[in-house]
Amino acid sequence: MYQVKNNLRLTRQLVAHVCARPAIIVDLCDAAAFIDMHGDRTRLWVAAETAVKCADSNPRLIDQATRTLENTLRREGMLD
Repeated sequence: MYQVKNNLRLTRQLVAHVCARPAIIVDLCDAAAFIDMHGDRTRLWVAAETAVKCADSNPRLIDQATRTLENTLRREGMLD
């Protein structure tokens, strides 16, 4: 699992639905943990993981990380 060093807040809170339970993702630590637990090694999840890693080291990329994770969740049917 990727360990977050600079736990920055995402641009917006994301609520993913997994097994009829909501998972609230508010920061990079939550995002990294969620990706580790639910992401398989498809291109979408690898892109989301890479975006979170990049945003952790460069705060200017937090918008991009939020959008990438949001798109991944939407395509996987986990986000309304």
